[in-house]
Amino acid sequence: MIRYLLPCLTLCSLLTIVGCGSYTRSERDIYTVTHSDTVVTERVQNQPGDRDNGIIYPSTRSITMARTVNQQDSVVDRHYPAFIRLGLFEGIGLIGSSVQGANSSYTGLFGVYYDISRVLFGASTDTTQSAIFSGYIYRFGIGEWKLNWFDNDPGWSWGVTSAEIIRPDGDNSHGLVGAGVLTLNKRFFFRSLIPYLTIRPSISLSALPSQYVNASVSAEIGSIGGVNLRAYAGYAFGTSLLSNPAQFVNFPYFGIGASVLDFLNREEELNVEWKYHEHSAWEIGGLDFTLLGSGASRSAFAPDQAGDKIPVIKGGTARVAYASVALPVLNYRLSLGTALLNAVVLGADEYGFGILPLRLTYHWNPFGNTFVIEPFFEYNFAPSTFAHMGMRFLMPVGDQMSVQVVAGWASGNTGAGVPNPFPGQPDLGTSIDGTVKFGSSPNFSAFYIGIGASLLDKLFGRGDLRYGKGYPHE
Repeated sequence: MIRYLLPCLTLCSLLTIVGCGSYTRSERDIYTVTHSDTVVTERVQNQPGDRDNGIIYPSTRSITMARTVNQQDSVVDRHYPAFIRLGLFEGIGLIGSSVQGANSSYTGLFGVYYDISRVLFGASTDTTQSAIFSGYIYRFGIGEWKLNWFDNDPGWSWGVTSAEIIRPDGDNSHGLVGAGVLTLNKRFFFRSLIPYLTIRPSISLSALPSQYVNASVSAEIGSIGGVNLRAYAGYAFGTSLLSNPAQFVNFPYFGIGASVLDFLNREEELNVEWKYHEHSAWEIGGLDFTLLGSGASRSAFAPDQAGDKIPVIKGGTARVAYASVALPVLNYRLSLGTALLNAVVLGADEYGFGILPLRLTYHWNPFGNTFVIEPFFEYNFAPSTFAHMGMRFLMPVGDQMSVQVVAGWASGNTGAGVPNPFPGQPDLGTSIDGTVKFGSSPNFSAFYIGIGASLLDKLFGRGDLRYGKGYPHE
């Protein structure tokens, strides 16, 4: 049930944190500019012929002085970041959190690697296998603001997490769910340049729908392009009101976490205008999608059609919460990127899903920043294992929107079989619980060409990057 809530929580999270605290601080300077000018004109007119210039004879020199004063009102708006941290999503895989020896949730590293058979086909997980990660923590809509404690001692912040899900293991009754979770943090910076290296003690308090306390210490590296990595040690205890009867749980844990579209500001950066902030990524975006035609035998939009009735559009691609961070090679035009979710659906039987894949991209601006050509290679580890490469042509049509044409090729394994919707097709196997029959091979390979758009997408040019300018971090 929880997995059906995740898309809704993601969409609502940013609206919630904006309501809890501002993310931009604006200042307006209003003043009067006065321009004062004085012009002195001196003329000498000598009369022709001889004359007797006596003591009282008038001089032929004339002096004219003209003074002008011009006043105008001036209004200057300045915009600064108002937050210490602002993030969309954080996932943490928990180690050693199982309560009373319960089975693992089998969501793996960072707590986000679900099995495709479970998500798409409802197949049960094989609980006989061992798992390093027992459970997970999800956080949606994370906001932190400066806290002026102890005579403005630096590093203190208070925050609100729109939604938090703590599941120590695979037992649903052990889960803790909080809305509007209040957090108190203290950061110690061991590196003052991006990417930051910090230690953060933190305590979280939730009142509804579960009542719990979560105390932890994390070692963090980030934020670079909105991507962060964290290691946690913590202890959580509280009462889950979602179970009947209500159940008290307490457990220690270790965790490894990652977050995307998650930005951190030092207190000094709160006094730097937005237009002067440094950038580390070529691109940061919320949603990138295409509709495509491919060499697949059936369309994902009409899998029951064959022959001439097969639609031209057979599938699509999508990336959610992605970033491309510049690398110090090839004039910083090579980047390494990732995304929270990557989907490549080439047809009814040819598809793959990747969580936090690695994407290598070369950024070329042949006509300035108005047009981008990006050859790329992407490798997806899990839950599907496949390679994806191609060429992307991108044209911005607004400050946070672009249109694109993509041509590429993908090959690999879906990580699960494909359901057999038609009688007469051969069955290649069954799922773990024996309820889902597979009608085609999980291996796929196909070329495609598609057209789409990027939304909530910010493209940066070579001049916007903080690299190659002789700064101390280079």
